[in-house]
Amino acid sequence: MIRTKVINDSADLVSIIRAFDNKTKKEVFNEISKGWTPFSDIQQKFGNEGELALELFDRMKLAETKWTTSDDGIDGKPQKMYRSFYSLFNINISCPVNEISDIFNISSLNINEFEQLEDNIYEFVGDDGKFGNSVSEQFHLTSTALKAMVKRSNKLCYTGLKITRV
Repeated sequence: MIRTKVINDSADLVSIIRAFDNKTKKEVFNEISKGWTPFSDIQQKFGNEGELALELFDRMKLAETKWTTSDDGIDGKPQKMYRSFYSLFNINISCPVNEISDIFNISSLNINEFEQLEDNIYEFVGDDGKFGNSVSEQFHLTSTALKAMVKRSNKLCYTGLKITRV
């Protein structure tokens, strides 16, 4: 079955760029594109990086999961199986140049810069969260850059108009 992921929000590009930003993620996605693949196969073939890739794909809704029966599992215990949810991407975006430059800037931040900014925002929002505008002003980010930041983050999410901890 062919399913198409439609991307019409410029900030969603961050997720797609990060989903395939290294060889392991690409290979794991190719593996689960072939059909249902047990977690143990990915872990054995790709190690911890493969496990992290599966978590990312699951969180981004790029993979679907199901549990095996006890008989098909490991040592009599069920295990998760993964399959790619989409086989096509349809990207249809029109946005100002400054928006797309914010998206690519956040997508291409090296991991140290990104984690430092992510940690600073994480501390700033606290347990109760803060409105996106307050966070944008505090860290001198455009709303597009902040949205891209949250899309890339594993620690932050939007809850309505607020940025909260995951």
